[in-house]
Amino acid sequence: MIYAIIVIFNSNPKKIYNLIEALIGSGVIPVVVDNASIISTNLKCKTITLDDNYGIAKAQNIGVDYVLSQKPSAVIFFDQDSVITDSNFIDKLYRPILNNNAKITAPIFIDNVKGFTYPIVEITMNGGRVKHYPSITSDVFFVNNVISSGTMVEVGALKDIGKMLEPLFIDYVDTEWCLRADKKGFKVLIVPSARMFHSIGDKTLKIGRFYVPKHSPSRRYYRIRNSFYLLRLKHIPKLMAIREITFSVIHQSILILFSDGERLQYLRNLIKGCKDGVMGHFNK
Repeated sequence: MIYAIIVIFNSNPKKIYNLIEALIGSGVIPVVVDNASIISTNLKCKTITLDDNYGIAKAQNIGVDYVLSQKPSAVIFFDQDSVITDSNFIDKLYRPILNNNAKITAPIFIDNVKGFTYPIVEITMNGGRVKHYPSITSDVFFVNNVISSGTMVEVGALKDIGKMLEPLFIDYVDTEWCLRADKKGFKVLIVPSARMFHSIGDKTLKIGRFYVPKHSPSRRYYRIRNSFYLLRLKHIPKLMAIREITFSVIHQSILILFSDGERLQYLRNLIKGCKDGVMGHFNK
């Protein structure tokens, strides 16, 4: 039996209802972990309501603890803004696991608003990045890094790799887990025929020909702070951690320059994120 763990926080009820209906229609048992949402939802599945917003990592771990007690064959993770329109989506991801061709599988992601396909970003041994741009007709291929939403894991591999790193709270949770899995010998099989609609960033900021993902100032704090956390982890290439710190600061500087009405908040969170990252303050 396949179980889905969906973490929500003040989500769009219609999107969650549709995702749950799609999963149930595919024979998947959904489990929702609610990070203390103000918006109430009455869902047709097991719902674990938390008393505070503990972040995606801890919420996923609470979901994992529950799901493992149900003895599943595989677990698939979703964010609250993920959309499935393919009735064969689950089957496409589970078939390689069932045939023992992979222990972790993941789809291709299409932007909800703009309609473009997100590249699959792989991390090289020395910390560099390789971007893959698969089409729907591309063959399956292995990588060592994907976002968590839509990722399916065989239960034995999940137990071996371990749960999410809770001090990260939200950003880099999936990256750290994937690189830890890679260190243990588990690669992620990308199945290009499995496609899911997703959105990275609350919205985008258009600067010339470029679109810059724009999260809230508080979310950007975690991105900056957690990039310093990566430096402390042995299985994360140092060059990658340094690059993420640099990119996070540059990204934040762009948001400070071009975000009318929010410049001060972005500036404060840049300073706080760098300070807490350097000092090792990684609590919520």
